[in-house]
Amino acid sequence: MSAHEGRRRDAAPDSTHGHDATGLRAPGRGTVMARAGRGRAVGFSRPRRWTAATLAGVLVGVGALGGAGIAVAAVGSSLPAVTAAAEAPANVALLGTPEASYTASWHAIDAVNDGEVAHTGSYDKAWATWDGNRPATQWLEYAWEAPVRVDRSVLSFWSDGEGANGDNVRVPGSWKIQYWDEATSTYKDVVNPSAYGTARLAPNETTFEPVTTTKVRATFNALKGATVATYSAVGVTEWELWGTGGTEEPEPVDPNAPIDVSPVHVPTLVGELPDLPEDVDAIYEDGRVASVAVDWADVTAEQVAEKGSFGVTGVAEGIVEPVQGTVYVRDGEPGDVTEVDYVSVVTLAGTAPTLPSSVTAAFEDGSRDSRTGVEWDAVEPSHYAEAGGLFFVEGDVEGTDLPAEATVFVVAPDDAEDTIAPTVFLSVEPGPATSGWYVEPVRVTVAASDNRDPAPAVEVSVDGGAWAAYTGPVTVDTDGVRTVAARATDASGNVGEATRELKVDATAPVTVATVKNLGSSVEVTLTATDAGSGVDRIQWEGPGTFWGTYQEPFTRALTEEPQVIEFAATDAAGNQEVRQRIELPALGEPDPDLAVEVSASAKCVAGKVAVSVRAVNGEDVPVDVKVGSAFGSKSFTGVAPGKSASQSFATRAGSVDAGVVTITASTGGADGTSATFEAPYAALDCG
Repeated sequence: MSAHEGRRRDAAPDSTHGHDATGLRAPGRGTVMARAGRGRAVGFSRPRRWTAATLAGVLVGVGALGGAGIAVAAVGSSLPAVTAAAEAPANVALLGTPEASYTASWHAIDAVNDGEVAHTGSYDKAWATWDGNRPATQWLEYAWEAPVRVDRSVLSFWSDGEGANGDNVRVPGSWKIQYWDEATSTYKDVVNPSAYGTARLAPNETTFEPVTTTKVRATFNALKGATVATYSAVGVTEWELWGTGGTEEPEPVDPNAPIDVSPVHVPTLVGELPDLPEDVDAIYEDGRVASVAVDWADVTAEQVAEKGSFGVTGVAEGIVEPVQGTVYVRDGEPGDVTEVDYVSVVTLAGTAPTLPSSVTAAFEDGSRDSRTGVEWDAVEPSHYAEAGGLFFVEGDVEGTDLPAEATVFVVAPDDAEDTIAPTVFLSVEPGPATSGWYVEPVRVTVAASDNRDPAPAVEVSVDGGAWAAYTGPVTVDTDGVRTVAARATDASGNVGEATRELKVDATAPVTVATVKNLGSSVEVTLTATDAGSGVDRIQWEGPGTFWGTYQEPFTRALTEEPQVIEFAATDAAGNQEVRQRIELPALGEPDPDLAVEVSASAKCVAGKVAVSVRAVNGEDVPVDVKVGSAFGSKSFTGVAPGKSASQSFATRAGSVDAGVVTITASTGGADGTSATFEAPYAALDCG
């Protein structure tokens, strides 16, 4: 087919009246129109749909195009064959989001997947962990928005020296690769790794059995000093992971969805917001046409502040793909019409074609207007009396002497038995986090399309519950693995179904701090719980330390001033707890004469905070214990050696500030020994 661009002012007429030798005009930048006995006409602006989809799909029953001598099969045979190829392995690290246990401020974590390798120097070309506090292990990981399947790692270290001095940045003593196991919400070692090399100035390649996951972590055992008990920091300049995946699969194509919508080209003047149409017409492969409302994205004053053009996007009910349009900002008069887009129309045999009331016209200033009025010539009934042919209609276009031109295809109605079920789509907003979990309430929208029935009955079911008529988006706001199912039934009783499984975790984990008094020091234990995706890590910091990953209980020496310890947990879905804090008391009286270990913590019970206190008798004789708090007191007599006294105080409040519980222990009698302890607890909000 020829590729006309529309009727131009400077185009000379020829004997074929603008058609190629077949008599069939190619749409070029024109529009396709259709009518199928119900609904109204629609125009659409993607000619590639016309050549491939419309001629091969919409012209059902045409067979050979009468008079033109072009068979539908001949059109299809001119299209190149496309064969799907297997996805080739690639460095999926480039698609991942890197995270680490700690990153020194003069280094950059994004350097590990920027494609540049610098084993030494160039601090901004590497990730490294040097700090005054250097733990024995550090980790680096990638997370992807969709699962990857990987089987090879290439890791290049960064360092600033070779000696095992327990300082600076050195290659690790050893390391390993782990993957996130969704079923158990834990990291597991990859299977059959070839080797974990520690070459300093060359890449270290490791192969392993393929694994499918959304997160891969490298855990490094830092190099210990040869003569000191401290550890060096760890650095990586590039980490490649080879495999496939890492991006969301595209939504499946609905074979019964609209093949296009009417064109939207709207001009406006500088400084004036455009008047975008409230609805567009949608055309389907089987000839159905529907007018659907469009909700356009807001156009800003900045977009129309000067001459030019820009695209606009809208959401139309029942249409999966966004509706696209173009706004042309004019600075003065547009000039004459230079071109009118061609129109193509499909109609049923015996039914007069419905031609559009407007066409798209191009102007001298480069702007276009799809609202340009047109008056078509009368159509003889004999032209559309029988299926299998085509004919042409001309029209007078408003504001120009250039004619509009429409090609009308006449097709036979599809009256065969309806055995095709509706197609059902479930779309979710907002999308999931890179972990694959939805970390905020989601709205599930159902769209159904059918080859015959323009409005199939749609029902939804949540978590296997009863089916209910679909009246609008379904909100899923309860944590857990949720299932939303939808089904659509057409007028012939055909049923189509679709299901979407949603892993929802919108609740952050909760961390409880337990402080054990050791006299001149305390031991702090952090315990986090998460009822959804599970706890991924706890982080903390205090005076003289960085925001690092908690690995085990730690000891802090008391000083002349109180110390604040902050901490928070992050779950596997990516929810991070609001930072909690406890205040360690200043160093006061000499160590108590009694060996009694005390601790306190706040926890949620049925939505209310309870403060739990525990005192363990480390003496060789029984002791009496008295516990005092802002929420009550409790006394225990004769706590045996090695045994404990525990009490939980109900606060009757949904949240509490950080506080301190006072514990007094004594051996009893007139000459008995006594000691007083303070056990701090963290603030907690159970809302």
